[in-house]
Amino acid sequence: MLLYLGFINGENMQIEGFWFYLFSGVFEAATIHYAVAKIFGPLIFGRGWCGYACWTAMILDLLPFKQPSAPRKRIGWIRYVTFAVSLIFVAALFLLQIPNTAGIIFWAFIIGNILYYAFGIILAIAFKDNRAFCKYLCPVTVFLKPMSYFSLMRIKCNDEKCVSCGKCRKVCPMNVDMTDNSRKRANGTECILCLKCVDCCPQKALKL
Repeated sequence: MLLYLGFINGENMQIEGFWFYLFSGVFEAATIHYAVAKIFGPLIFGRGWCGYACWTAMILDLLPFKQPSAPRKRIGWIRYVTFAVSLIFVAALFLLQIPNTAGIIFWAFIIGNILYYAFGIILAIAFKDNRAFCKYLCPVTVFLKPMSYFSLMRIKCNDEKCVSCGKCRKVCPMNVDMTDNSRKRANGTECILCLKCVDCCPQKALKL
């Protein structure tokens, strides 16, 4: 998707591309992708996209900080800033009637990916957390979080088997409290269905 649709076909598969094609009234691959993977799909599989298909996280997961070593920071509001900036940027292209918007959007795709990787790596090193970009900066999570709240696919805990050893919370890259079955559990909309908690549970108390 990133290489063929993005670099070869010249279609912006980032959030700026979604806004651009949406405002243009064109049903391109980016709009289909966002509808399936990031807006309506999460009602079924939550943030499974983040765990198995995100090309930014694919690179960041190669870094050595696979388990967060510190409590989650209270800077998640930054994602709303990046979300707003992407929307304002594309809206400005239309409102100001900038020529060659398609070319600008393609370069926004190139530069945007470079910035995502750069800031993702910087955040991972700074916080010793591969998924820091996902938690604090990624604008796509603004779509994913509310839809993931209603996700049908969720990690659930068998309270009778659980011995509260804390191993599952320690290995979770997104700091989710999966021992709480409530939809309001800590960081519940952040679960990427990586199943690390399920694999490490000594009592087999967790399941998808």
